[in-house]
Amino acid sequence: MRPTAISLVSTVFEHWVARMYEQKMAAATPRRNGLAATAILKEEFTQRVTPFRPARNPTSLTHADCTAWFEHDAIARFVLDPQGCVLRANAKAKAMIASGVLGAGGAFICPSHRNRTEFDALATRLLEGRQSHGRLLFRAGDDAWCLLDLATAPDAAGRIFATARPAHCMGVEGMEPLRAIFGLTRAELSVLAHLTQGEAPKDIGRKMDMSIHTVRAHLRAICMRMGVKGITGALRLSFQLTN
Repeated sequence: MRPTAISLVSTVFEHWVARMYEQKMAAATPRRNGLAATAILKEEFTQRVTPFRPARNPTSLTHADCTAWFEHDAIARFVLDPQGCVLRANAKAKAMIASGVLGAGGAFICPSHRNRTEFDALATRLLEGRQSHGRLLFRAGDDAWCLLDLATAPDAAGRIFATARPAHCMGVEGMEPLRAIFGLTRAELSVLAHLTQGEAPKDIGRKMDMSIHTVRAHLRAICMRMGVKGITGALRLSFQLTN
Protein backbone atom coordinates (compact mmCIF):
# COMPACT_ATOMS: atom_id res chain seq x y z
CA MET A 1 0.00 0.00 0.00
CA ARG A 2 1.36 3.47 -0.92
CA PRO A 3 2.22 5.95 1.91
CA THR A 4 -0.72 8.23 1.00
CA ALA A 5 -3.11 5.27 1.20
CA ILE A 6 -1.68 4.25 4.57
CA SER A 7 -2.13 7.82 5.81
CA LEU A 8 -5.75 7.87 4.63
CA VAL A 9 -6.58 4.61 6.40
CA SER A 10 -4.94 5.85 9.58
CA THR A 11 -6.80 9.18 9.49
CA VAL A 12 -10.17 7.56 8.84
CA PHE A 13 -9.55 5.06 11.61
CA GLU A 14 -8.60 7.76 14.11
CA HIS A 15 -11.69 9.83 13.25
CA TRP A 16 -13.92 6.79 13.66
CA VAL A 17 -12.41 5.78 17.00
CA ALA A 18 -12.54 9.36 18.33
CA ARG A 19 -16.21 9.67 17.45
CA MET A 20 -17.12 6.29 18.92
CA TYR A 21 -15.19 7.09 22.12
CA GLU A 22 -16.99 10.43 22.43
CA GLN A 23 -20.34 8.70 22.08
CA LYS A 24 -19.42 6.13 24.75
CA MET A 25 -18.61 8.94 27.17
CA ALA A 26 -21.84 10.77 26.30
CA ALA A 27 -23.91 7.65 26.88
CA ALA A 28 -22.37 7.25 30.34
CA THR A 29 -23.16 10.88 31.34
CA PRO A 30 -26.61 11.44 32.93
CA ARG A 31 -27.07 14.98 31.55
CA ARG A 32 -25.30 17.15 29.01
CA ASN A 33 -26.08 20.78 28.14
CA GLY A 34 -29.13 20.56 30.39
CA LEU A 35 -30.66 17.76 28.33
CA ALA A 36 -31.04 14.10 29.14
CA ALA A 37 -28.17 12.28 27.43
CA THR A 38 -29.36 8.97 26.06
CA ALA A 39 -26.99 6.70 24.16
CA ILE A 40 -26.08 8.50 20.93
CA LEU A 41 -25.04 5.25 19.43
CA LYS A 42 -25.76 1.72 20.64
CA GLU A 43 -23.15 -1.02 20.57
CA GLU A 44 -23.88 -1.60 16.89
CA PHE A 45 -24.27 0.56 13.77
CA THR A 46 -28.04 0.65 13.53
CA GLN A 47 -28.93 4.24 14.30
CA ARG A 48 -29.21 6.93 11.63
CA VAL A 49 -26.11 8.90 12.55
CA THR A 50 -22.66 9.07 11.01
CA PRO A 51 -20.24 7.83 13.68
CA PHE A 52 -17.03 8.59 11.79
CA ARG A 53 -16.53 12.36 11.94
CA PRO A 54 -13.85 13.84 14.22
CA ALA A 55 -14.91 14.64 17.78
CA ARG A 56 -16.18 18.19 18.28
CA ASN A 57 -13.56 18.80 20.94
CA PRO A 58 -10.47 16.83 19.91
CA THR A 59 -8.39 18.24 22.77
CA SER A 60 -10.52 16.31 25.27
CA LEU A 61 -9.59 13.01 23.63
CA THR A 62 -6.10 11.66 23.32
CA HIS A 63 -5.07 9.21 20.65
CA ALA A 64 -4.02 6.82 23.43
CA ASP A 65 -7.49 6.98 25.02
CA CYS A 66 -9.25 6.31 21.74
CA THR A 67 -6.95 3.49 20.75
CA ALA A 68 -7.20 1.87 24.18
CA TRP A 69 -11.00 2.02 24.04
CA PHE A 70 -11.08 0.52 20.55
CA GLU A 71 -8.68 -2.29 21.44
CA HIS A 72 -10.43 -3.28 24.66
CA ASP A 73 -14.07 -2.74 23.71
CA ALA A 74 -16.26 -5.79 24.34
CA ILE A 75 -17.68 -5.56 20.81
CA ALA A 76 -15.70 -7.06 17.93
CA ARG A 77 -14.93 -4.19 15.55
CA PHE A 78 -13.47 -4.37 12.04
CA VAL A 79 -12.46 -1.93 9.30
CA LEU A 80 -12.88 -3.48 5.84
CA ASP A 81 -11.92 -2.54 2.30
CA PRO A 82 -14.43 -2.71 -0.61
CA GLN A 83 -13.54 -6.36 -1.23
CA GLY A 84 -14.34 -7.30 2.37
CA CYS A 85 -10.72 -7.78 3.45
CA VAL A 86 -9.91 -6.90 7.07
CA LEU A 87 -7.73 -3.77 7.37
CA ARG A 88 -7.97 -3.32 11.14
CA ALA A 89 -9.46 -5.30 14.00
CA ASN A 90 -9.60 -4.87 17.76
CA ALA A 91 -8.73 -7.56 20.32
CA LYS A 92 -12.24 -9.05 20.36
CA ALA A 93 -12.28 -9.16 16.58
CA LYS A 94 -8.84 -10.76 16.45
CA ALA A 95 -10.11 -13.50 18.76
CA MET A 96 -12.89 -14.23 16.28
CA ILE A 97 -10.32 -14.31 13.49
CA ALA A 98 -8.15 -16.73 15.46
CA SER A 99 -11.10 -19.03 16.10
CA GLY A 100 -11.97 -19.05 12.40
CA VAL A 101 -15.45 -17.58 12.88
CA LEU A 102 -14.71 -14.40 10.91
CA GLY A 103 -11.70 -12.97 9.10
CA ALA A 104 -10.06 -16.25 8.06
CA GLY A 105 -7.38 -15.66 5.44
CA GLY A 106 -7.84 -11.91 5.74
CA ALA A 107 -11.42 -12.00 4.41
CA PHE A 108 -14.18 -10.80 6.74
CA ILE A 109 -16.41 -13.61 5.45
CA CYS A 110 -14.87 -16.58 3.64
CA PRO A 111 -15.75 -16.55 -0.11
CA SER A 112 -17.20 -20.05 0.20
CA HIS A 113 -19.42 -19.28 3.21
CA ARG A 114 -23.18 -19.37 2.70
CA ASN A 115 -23.48 -15.73 3.83
CA ARG A 116 -20.85 -14.38 1.42
CA THR A 117 -23.32 -13.59 -1.37
CA GLU A 118 -25.55 -11.72 1.05
CA PHE A 119 -22.53 -9.82 2.41
CA ASP A 120 -21.35 -8.83 -1.08
CA ALA A 121 -24.82 -7.55 -1.98
CA LEU A 122 -25.03 -5.43 1.19
CA ALA A 123 -21.46 -4.14 0.75
CA THR A 124 -22.28 -3.05 -2.79
CA ARG A 125 -25.36 -1.13 -1.65
CA LEU A 126 -23.34 0.55 1.12
CA LEU A 127 -20.42 1.54 -1.10
CA GLU A 128 -22.76 2.85 -3.81
CA GLY A 129 -24.51 5.03 -1.25
CA ARG A 130 -27.89 3.33 -1.58
CA GLN A 131 -27.96 2.84 2.20
CA SER A 132 -25.75 3.91 5.08
CA HIS A 133 -25.91 0.81 7.25
CA GLY A 134 -27.24 -2.73 7.26
CA ARG A 135 -27.39 -5.94 9.26
CA LEU A 136 -26.68 -9.58 8.45
CA LEU A 137 -27.39 -12.72 10.42
CA PHE A 138 -24.29 -14.89 10.20
CA ARG A 139 -24.35 -18.59 10.99
CA ALA A 140 -21.26 -19.30 13.08
CA GLY A 141 -22.11 -22.93 13.90
CA ASP A 142 -24.87 -25.52 13.97
CA ASP A 143 -26.87 -23.50 16.50
CA ALA A 144 -24.71 -20.39 16.92
CA TRP A 145 -25.53 -17.10 15.22
CA CYS A 146 -23.86 -13.69 15.04
CA LEU A 147 -25.33 -10.34 14.13
CA LEU A 148 -23.08 -8.39 11.78
CA ASP A 149 -23.70 -4.63 11.55
CA LEU A 150 -22.04 -2.82 8.65
CA ALA A 151 -21.88 0.92 7.92
CA THR A 152 -20.17 3.44 5.67
CA ALA A 153 -19.81 7.22 5.88
CA PRO A 154 -19.34 10.01 3.31
CA ASP A 155 -15.97 11.05 4.75
CA ALA A 156 -14.61 7.48 4.72
CA ALA A 157 -14.88 6.55 1.05
CA GLY A 158 -14.04 2.96 0.23
CA ARG A 159 -14.23 1.75 3.82
CA ILE A 160 -16.77 -0.46 5.56
CA PHE A 161 -16.97 -0.42 9.36
CA ALA A 162 -18.32 -3.61 10.90
CA THR A 163 -19.19 -5.03 14.30
CA ALA A 164 -19.97 -8.63 15.23
CA ARG A 165 -21.78 -9.93 18.31
CA PRO A 166 -23.69 -13.07 19.28
CA ALA A 167 -27.39 -13.20 18.47
CA HIS A 168 -29.21 -13.90 21.73
CA CYS A 169 -32.35 -16.01 21.99
CA MET A 170 -35.03 -13.87 23.59
CA GLY A 171 -37.51 -16.49 24.77
CA VAL A 172 -41.28 -16.23 24.36
CA GLU A 173 -41.64 -12.98 26.34
CA GLY A 174 -38.83 -11.26 24.47
CA MET A 175 -40.32 -12.30 21.15
CA GLU A 176 -43.83 -11.11 22.01
CA PRO A 177 -43.58 -8.15 19.57
CA LEU A 178 -43.29 -10.64 16.71
CA ARG A 179 -46.69 -12.07 17.62
CA ALA A 180 -48.26 -8.64 17.26
CA ILE A 181 -46.38 -7.75 14.07
CA PHE A 182 -47.05 -10.97 12.17
CA GLY A 183 -50.23 -12.14 13.85
CA LEU A 184 -48.67 -15.32 15.24
CA THR A 185 -50.68 -17.47 17.60
CA ARG A 186 -49.26 -18.20 21.04
CA ALA A 187 -48.49 -21.78 19.97
CA GLU A 188 -46.67 -20.56 16.86
CA LEU A 189 -44.68 -18.05 18.91
CA SER A 190 -43.69 -20.80 21.34
CA VAL A 191 -42.56 -23.05 18.48
CA LEU A 192 -40.54 -20.17 17.03
CA ALA A 193 -38.93 -19.43 20.41
CA HIS A 194 -37.84 -23.07 20.73
CA LEU A 195 -36.49 -22.91 17.19
CA THR A 196 -34.28 -19.91 17.97
CA GLN A 197 -32.74 -21.94 20.79
CA GLY A 198 -31.45 -24.48 18.27
CA GLU A 199 -34.03 -27.17 18.97
CA ALA A 200 -35.10 -29.58 16.22
CA PRO A 201 -38.82 -29.97 15.36
CA LYS A 202 -39.00 -33.40 17.03
CA ASP A 203 -37.56 -31.97 20.26
CA ILE A 204 -40.02 -29.07 20.09
CA GLY A 205 -42.90 -31.53 19.73
CA ARG A 206 -41.75 -33.49 22.77
CA LYS A 207 -41.43 -30.37 24.93
CA MET A 208 -44.74 -28.93 23.79
CA ASP A 209 -46.52 -32.30 23.90
CA MET A 210 -47.59 -32.24 20.26
CA SER A 211 -46.93 -34.47 17.25
CA ILE A 212 -44.18 -33.72 14.75
CA HIS A 213 -46.91 -33.16 12.14
CA THR A 214 -48.44 -30.42 14.28
CA VAL A 215 -45.05 -28.80 14.80
CA ARG A 216 -44.42 -28.79 11.05
CA ALA A 217 -47.87 -27.32 10.46
CA HIS A 218 -46.99 -24.50 12.88
CA LEU A 219 -43.68 -23.95 11.09
CA ARG A 220 -45.41 -23.66 7.72
CA ALA A 221 -47.86 -21.16 9.20
CA ILE A 222 -45.01 -19.17 10.78
CA CYS A 223 -43.15 -18.90 7.46
CA MET A 224 -46.33 -17.85 5.66
CA ARG A 225 -47.22 -15.19 8.23
CA MET A 226 -43.65 -13.82 8.32
CA GLY A 227 -43.34 -13.86 4.54
CA VAL A 228 -40.14 -15.94 4.50
CA LYS A 229 -39.02 -19.15 2.86
CA GLY A 230 -38.11 -21.97 5.21
CA ILE A 231 -36.96 -22.24 8.79
CA THR A 232 -33.70 -20.35 8.15
CA GLY A 233 -35.64 -17.36 6.87
CA ALA A 234 -37.85 -17.36 9.96
CA LEU A 235 -34.81 -17.58 12.23
CA ARG A 236 -32.99 -14.80 10.39
CA LEU A 237 -35.91 -12.40 10.62
CA SER A 238 -36.58 -13.28 14.27
CA PHE A 239 -32.98 -12.60 15.31
CA GLN A 240 -32.81 -9.39 13.29
CA LEU A 241 -35.97 -7.98 14.88
CA THR A 242 -35.41 -9.05 18.49
CA ASN A 243 -31.67 -8.34 18.97
